[in-house]
Amino acid sequence: MSNYVWISAARQDPILIQLVHTEIESKDEKKEIEGQQLNEKGLSVPPELCPKKIWGDDSAPDYNKMPKKMPDLFLARSQWIVSERAADVMRKFDLGGGALHPVSEGVFRSDGVTRVPGSYFCWIFGNTKNAFLPDVSKNMRTPDVPGLWWSMPWKLQDDDVAVSAAAIAGPEVWLDKMLFKSVFLSGPLGDALDGAGLRKAFRLFKCRVT
Repeated sequence: MSNYVWISAARQDPILIQLVHTEIESKDEKKEIEGQQLNEKGLSVPPELCPKKIWGDDSAPDYNKMPKKMPDLFLARSQWIVSERAADVMRKFDLGGGALHPVSEGVFRSDGVTRVPGSYFCWIFGNTKNAFLPDVSKNMRTPDVPGLWWSMPWKLQDDDVAVSAAAIAGPEVWLDKMLFKSVFLSGPLGDALDGAGLRKAFRLFKCRVT
């Protein structure tokens, strides 16, 4: 049994929020919200609720230039997007009810015409587990209301988070409702992302299995 899994702090990092529009937002904002809510609950999200085209907001000056590439992980309004480099690693593992839905029409500059190089995928988490152990974790922020979720420290470190052996079984990406904005990854998946030079991009930290 592995003595660690990984946690991503990406969902609490505002730097990863990109000023963009998507075709699903422009056509049907209710579907955009539905897809977001499903993903945030660790449920499967069908492709039709995920963006197929992403383009820069006119108010974002970076999109008036031609970026060499987008980040390997970023938030496009309602959904998390990963690069092809990251997707190539992730699809080798058991994602369970999760998925990597292609942003099939691509990512564009703010003119909506000039394409940013590369292929991108909507990362659906798709699974939940009950494994977070607040009593033996370190530096966690306590719930505002007893019995509700805990929060990660603003500056997460390796081994701050502890989980039970229940984290080991099943899909290799999951959410835990008792730790706010958490995304957990198995030891092997986190190792593979780390080996591909993606640890910083995914804001990955090791968690103790106790």
